[in-house]
Amino acid sequence: MMLLGEFAVLEGAPAIVIAINRRAVVRVTSAEENPRAKNKVSVPELCPREISFEIDEQRQVSWLRTDALIRKRLALLGQVIAEFHTGKAVHISTDTSAFFRDGKKMGFGSSAALTVAAATALQGATPELATLVETHRAAQNGRGSGFDIAAAIEGGVINFRSQPLQAQPVSLPADLYLSGVWTGQSASTPSLLRELDAADNRSQAIDELCKEAERAIGGLAGSAASWVAAVARYSTALQRFAAQTSLPVFAGGHSAVAEIAKNSDIAYKPSGAGGGDIGVAASTDKAALESFGRLLRASGVSVFDLEIAGQGVRMDS
Repeated sequence: MMLLGEFAVLEGAPAIVIAINRRAVVRVTSAEENPRAKNKVSVPELCPREISFEIDEQRQVSWLRTDALIRKRLALLGQVIAEFHTGKAVHISTDTSAFFRDGKKMGFGSSAALTVAAATALQGATPELATLVETHRAAQNGRGSGFDIAAAIEGGVINFRSQPLQAQPVSLPADLYLSGVWTGQSASTPSLLRELDAADNRSQAIDELCKEAERAIGGLAGSAASWVAAVARYSTALQRFAAQTSLPVFAGGHSAVAEIAKNSDIAYKPSGAGGGDIGVAASTDKAALESFGRLLRASGVSVFDLEIAGQGVRMDS
């Protein structure tokens, strides 16, 4: 989850990112003992049946006996396989169910988690951050800063920049209280980014947001109050950015949650591109945050604790 830096991170501004404890699981087993072995994948969240694939000398992946919709759903996994397949026949199974609720994508960066997990499983070690960011971007038509890839690799809380590419660990104040909010509506980040590219005043709007990200993150201190103030300040900047670009950042349920947060003296903002998916609430008052959560649940909005994953990708034998 992104705490600070949405959209600005695309232009090299800093972002504060939290790796939460939801994991993509990828298992790779060898099929070499069978002389007629074929490469296969099992991706239950995307496809109801096992799919065979071939990879040619140019490292192009071909999915066998599939239609266009399934090929589109498997495009990311195909990009990872093309980059990191070792040449031996394998069976690959994935589990990203932790990133969905009631069949809906929640917006926790499942594609990044899957990229890092699958690449690590195929290679037997985690590739470098820059390599994985480029692989993930290639599957998304060159889009994305890589903050979610960095979170999946590093775990914990990081101060991330895409230009130059770096991820530095940071510590949250002990008396900073955070809650996650699931609006119940899935959003499409690629669609929002395409809308941003088409906005008439994109350059000015994102330049102002970059300056705000630098100020907000640069002003963070050891006190929880400075972090809550930064969340509130960046939320205001995001609202101004949304108005300038006509992007529906606070649509998909965020406006209603933000209004409840304002009345509860809680700092709240979408986490990520907005338009639905998830948001983050911050306070120095644990009781006030719990009361805010009860109000949201009473209105039908889901609230969850932000359990930070101290360790990023890991490989089990």
